[in-house]
Amino acid sequence: MISGINVQTMAYLKRILTDVRLLVAGLMMYPLFMNAQMTSINFDFLRVNEQPPNPEYLTILGDSLEPIGFLGTGVSIYHPNLPIYAGIRLNNAVWGVRAGYYTFGYHFGANIKLANQFLIHPKIMFTTGGGAENHDGSGWFVSPALTIDKAFGKYRLGIGGQYSFISTGIIRGSSIYFSLNKKVDFSQNLLTPAHAQLFTNIVYSPLNQINSGIGFIGIGGRFFNKYSYQSAFLTAALTNLGGYMDVYGGYGIWNQIGSIRLLGEINLGTGGGGKAPAGGGLMYGSGVEGQYHFDNFFIGSRLGILKSFDGPFYFSFIGAHLGTELFYDSQFSQRPEYNPAYLIIENSIRTYLGKDGFSNLGVAFQLYKEGLISLRGESYWAFTNGRGAYAEGLFGLRLQHGWVYTEGQIGAGAGGGINLWNGAGLVFMNVGLDIPLSNSSTINSKLVYNLYSTTEFPELGFQVGLGYHIPFTKR
Repeated sequence: MISGINVQTMAYLKRILTDVRLLVAGLMMYPLFMNAQMTSINFDFLRVNEQPPNPEYLTILGDSLEPIGFLGTGVSIYHPNLPIYAGIRLNNAVWGVRAGYYTFGYHFGANIKLANQFLIHPKIMFTTGGGAENHDGSGWFVSPALTIDKAFGKYRLGIGGQYSFISTGIIRGSSIYFSLNKKVDFSQNLLTPAHAQLFTNIVYSPLNQINSGIGFIGIGGRFFNKYSYQSAFLTAALTNLGGYMDVYGGYGIWNQIGSIRLLGEINLGTGGGGKAPAGGGLMYGSGVEGQYHFDNFFIGSRLGILKSFDGPFYFSFIGAHLGTELFYDSQFSQRPEYNPAYLIIENSIRTYLGKDGFSNLGVAFQLYKEGLISLRGESYWAFTNGRGAYAEGLFGLRLQHGWVYTEGQIGAGAGGGINLWNGAGLVFMNVGLDIPLSNSSTINSKLVYNLYSTTEFPELGFQVGLGYHIPFTKR
């Protein structure tokens, strides 16, 4: 009888139906981009106003609610024939009083050509997340935007307007919208092979503003030129600062002597959350690193410091890296030393079950693969059940034979009232299926089991997702 159905079971079914609907929507869009070879890196900036949830709010917290300025960073894939694109993006606060406010998700857009290298550029952005004690409820963040873009070779600059509405409606508003895009065409032979690194990033800070040792976990990457390089890092706090994360880039110089590589860089990005007093979120710093290389792999150790631009928070750190070296060209390279390879990206909905369960939107990257074993970097961001400030960063070690795999995941998850300001460690054991849809795409499903967590956390979950293989050739 209906009256006998457990309320918790009904909640499970509702979450499953929601996830299936989102997955079906993804499947409808997915075939459009299966043969795409044009990609781009996107940067943009927008501001959103925040209103107090009640008249006493400012008196109680003594908070001046400045508009929140968000820097958006994304990667897009363009349709091979139509003037449309789709991609993943990260919004991070860089202005105001919400350091540590991050959202992750997707954007969709079109480029309509006008005369003299001008384009009309409508787009819509949907992300999920939160942090920094903002008032965003479940955390979803939707922003339609329109810009007029001017093309300069591989680059496009755009200016226009946007309107944002975030979950509860307490954070919303319009602003001028700026964008910058750089295109990368994988259908063209590269004049010289590109040189990059992907690596895990385990960090410890012995000296910092809170006078307590802090552990971090994350991923990173670098793109090398002849003497210089660009870097990107994403880390989350494991201990003493649960809810903190940072995303930052760098520019540096390097030199290699035999198997030893030496690197030095300056850094700029954003960070905050937990109890880190990091102002509006903008951070700067520097670091040096030494690496030992063997085959296509390396181990490295990094020393550095990061400091908030308009807050007292800072930390010095030592980091340990395990990574892989990539020398790659476009997929049509005829060089005999290059073999076909894929950059594998998987977009998923991850749902935790139980009375405290909730759903997350996330992405996973295959950092490197050897035989049946692969190492993955993953991140998931809540968008239901009032958990909008919760986010996870995970490493995954997968053993896969054919369609079937087992995997372990270890990392950090904090925010949303789950484990704010304390330890944030998580360990999962999962089993799943990775079923091909085509040569360039898969559908993935898994059962998730929480083997260990530093604070109370749902025990069981499931995940569904779509994988995309971007082809290139690798030495």
